[in-house]
Amino acid sequence: MTDNEMLDAMRDLLMPINLKLEKMDNRINILENRIANIELEMSSIKLEMNRGFRKNNDEIQTLVAVLEAKNILPIAK
Repeated sequence: MTDNEMLDAMRDLLMPINLKLEKMDNRINILENRIANIELEMSSIKLEMNRGFRKNNDEIQTLVAVLEAKNILPIAK
């Protein structure tokens, strides 16, 4: 058996392993993309929650001010 024939035989034997490695690499890339998307969604949710909390705080402060102005709620000291 010549060296070229030996290399071809080894290449043929390694081909299924290479295909499996490529498939695993593709799956890892897909998972990394999914994780990046989840992180982006989490950041967006966090931002929306903070906006909602700020809005609620503003509304509560306005309500307290109105109730204090109408003497319904004692003025906080």
